[in-house]
Amino acid sequence: MRIGVVGAGRHANSALYPSILEAGLDLAAVCARTPERAAITAARWGADAHHTSVEDMLAAGGLDGVVVVVPPAAYRPILARCIEAGIPVFCEKPGGQSASELRQVAALAAEAHTEVVVGYMKRFAPAYQRAREVIGSADFGPPSLAHLTFAMGHVDEYLADLRHYLIDNPVHMIDLARYLVGEIDEISAVLNVVPTVGLSVSAIARSEGGATCSFDFCTTASFAHRGEFVEVYGRGDSVTVDNVDTCTYRRADGPAEVRRPNYTLPTPSNSGWNVMGFVPALRHFADVVAGLAENRSDLESAARTLETTELVWSRLESSWAALRDG
Repeated sequence: MRIGVVGAGRHANSALYPSILEAGLDLAAVCARTPERAAITAARWGADAHHTSVEDMLAAGGLDGVVVVVPPAAYRPILARCIEAGIPVFCEKPGGQSASELRQVAALAAEAHTEVVVGYMKRFAPAYQRAREVIGSADFGPPSLAHLTFAMGHVDEYLADLRHYLIDNPVHMIDLARYLVGEIDEISAVLNVVPTVGLSVSAIARSEGGATCSFDFCTTASFAHRGEFVEVYGRGDSVTVDNVDTCTYRRADGPAEVRRPNYTLPTPSNSGWNVMGFVPALRHFADVVAGLAENRSDLESAARTLETTELVWSRLESSWAALRDG
């Protein structure tokens, strides 16, 4: 599958380009804002061509799909142009600025019969895939309680803009909650802002199946330590995913089952890009394009994730204004 990539920023170079190669996709072209950045990125990752406009890249032809890694405000025109050209797209989350914008793009994609996969890669991480299997099993029973934590170190832009923070990082946990226990509502939330340090958010909600859900997000932790933790209870059984890579299934009346990559064995299944879900997400995109799989992270699902995140933001907006201005 020949891929063109739109984007050559830090995240694209640190995560998407190596994952594209590890997924076995053929990197055919790079598109970036400046000729220098496009040329450097293409040379670094072995692309055949480089461009400074999406129009030029699409006009050159020979692409089976496009990967888009840009800021939220830049997605819509790029996605619309690829859809118009009939080229399937893998776009990094959140895929746009708002749920309404994503639904507008989804309508374009549906009319053009063009697939768009939104890169909520944690859905495809092996540990979370295993957790979803456990939660869906008859022995586990309907989820009764879920807790999701996402903690990171200080980031200036997040402390300056709470909405941006929510749709850029905690959105992963909101998407995972939807993926693991179903749609969530009845949301309430509280915010703490520590000047010059970071912010923290706690939220509670209810899933469509009745499970109580709690969320803890912060930028007052450390990048050197555990970044995320998910725990779900059924009817006696429970399952946890610790720091993306370790899934532990605890049956009510049996020993715990622990699955964790063997990092001392240098195989593809143990690579960081596979464990985090980037590689399986891109392989899923290739399977969707080939007609071998149903899209498990489409634009409508991404819109519902953003819609839920926007609901969290609405619960915090007045507190954010007071704490920021106070």
